[in-house]
Order: sequence, then C-alpha cells, then structure tokens
Amino acid sequence: MRSYVTPEEHARIHRRRRRQALGLVMAVLLVIGIFTVLGAGYRLLAGLFDNTKQMEEYQDKLEGLVLFDPLPFDGVENIDDLTLREAAVWGCIYSIQETQGNFGNYAHDPETEQLLLPAVDVDAYLARLVGPSFQMTHKSFEMDDMTIEFDENSQCYKIPVTGVVGYYRAQVTKMFKEGGKLHVTVGYIPINSEGDLISTQSDTPTKYMDYLFERTSGSWYLTGLTESATKPEASASSQAANSVVMMDPDQLQDAILSGVNPGAASSQAASEQASSSAAASSEAASSAAEPAASSETAASPAA
Repeated sequence: MRSYVTPEEHARIHRRRRRQALGLVMAVLLVIGIFTVLGAGYRLLAGLFDNTKQMEEYQDKLEGLVLFDPLPFDGVENIDDLTLREAAVWGCIYSIQETQGNFGNYAHDPETEQLLLPAVDVDAYLARLVGPSFQMTHKSFEMDDMTIEFDENSQCYKIPVTGVVGYYRAQVTKMFKEGGKLHVTVGYIPINSEGDLISTQSDTPTKYMDYLFERTSGSWYLTGLTESATKPEASASSQAANSVVMMDPDQLQDAILSGVNPGAASSQAASEQASSSAAASSEAASSAAEPAASSETAASPAA
C-alpha cells in the first residue's frame, strides 16, 4: 500500500531537520567557546604568576653593580664611591648594548677612538636604579687596569676599548616581598679570570645576594644589599674549582691566535707533559735495571 506525505507533514520534517542542524552548530560553538574561555583563563592565570619579564628588567638594572661585586650596604649613600661609579658607567654601557645592540648612535674620540658616553645617559641609568633624587658628581676615576676619564667640556666619559670588565654577571632567580621591601635574589656567575687563570663558562651561580628595593612614588628603587638565604649547591664550588686550569701565557696567546679552546689546549699540553714524564721514568727504570742484571751475571760464576 503506497503511503503519501502530506504537505503539512513534509514542512514539519524540514523544520525538524533545520532545528537539528541549528542545534548541532550551537553545540559546536559552545564547545569552542568553552575551550576559548579555558585557554584565556589559563593564560591570564599563568601571566599573574609568571614574572619572567619583570625578573629580566631587574637583571638589566642590577648588571652594573653585580659586575663589581659590591659589599652589603644599607642605603645607597653607603655604597662604596668607586663601586658606584664603576656600576653606573659600565651598567649604562651594558644597558645600551642590550637595548640598542651597538654604539652606532654614540660619538667616538677621533684620536683614541674611545667611546664618548654622555653623563646624562649615566644619570638616566642611575635614576632607574636608585631613583631620580640621587645625584652623582661626575669625575674621572681609576679602575684596576684602566682610567675612566671624564671630559668637562663635552660632559662625556671616555671609555677605553677593552674586553670583559668585572667579575660576575647577574642572574635573577626569584623575587619576593618581605617587611614592605622587594627582595630580588641574584645569582653571581663568574665571567672572567685573573692573571693566568682561565675559567670555563658556567651558568651555575657561585653565590647569591638579595638586593632590596623600596617603593617610592609608585616605583621600586634600590636601597640596600644583604646576603641571601639562598645558597649555592654543594657541587657549585667544586665545579668552579675544577673549571680553573693553569696556562702558560705563551700557550694562552697561541691558543687564542689559533682559535683553539684554551681549556683543550691546556689539557693537551698537560697530557703531552705527562707522557713525557712517563717515558722519562720508564727510561730511568730501564737504566737502573741494567746494572742490577750485570751484577747478577757477575755473581753467577762465583757461586
């Protein structure tokens, strides 16, 4: 028996299919919306707890001071004068290099080719670190192996062409508030050696210090330095000690000129010296054994 669908029932079927399709689309959009909201919430929550960018900012601020390993102090006015000048000038230089990549926008002395660092740039660097109310009197000063000359006419520091300056580089490991102050824990990573000692590069801090900041006019400014409760791992000191090798200055110069790794060159030299010593010892032992053998030979007929 043939069945017929009335126009009304046919229209009802089409309306039902349209509602089903619309429901499916709404369900898909709902699922997408839920995942979008969850993702945004996760990113927001992660952003609240992730202070990586802030740590990097404080790391750049403190780079100049960490370079010269200042003694603990309470109050910026109690920082050693030479350390403050070294930190202000070289911290400014490192900041420029970090932000601009080079010193193409700065003038150089036409005779000595020394970089001319404006005093206003040094003042700006200090203002970000210790606050705009602190004023440093600009003048020439002596470092361990160089003189930083301040030119009164141009109001610029003359920076000599040099290699690595300072003893440590900064690595901010954590930040926390305590007693109304912001504690910035900084790991000190050795970056250079003295004399004929060459230290291999390592990202393991050998000590930690807490730099203390206080909030003034909506910004945090450095007010003190103290020892940190964070201590280096037990293996850090031994690793640093094992990474230091003695090198003859001529060997070091040859290694630099030839592009050889100084540590490898030193190891190779030590290996060659050990081999020579072993060969000499073996030869000496053989020489000592020959008279003994002759004495035994001479004693046999007498027996």
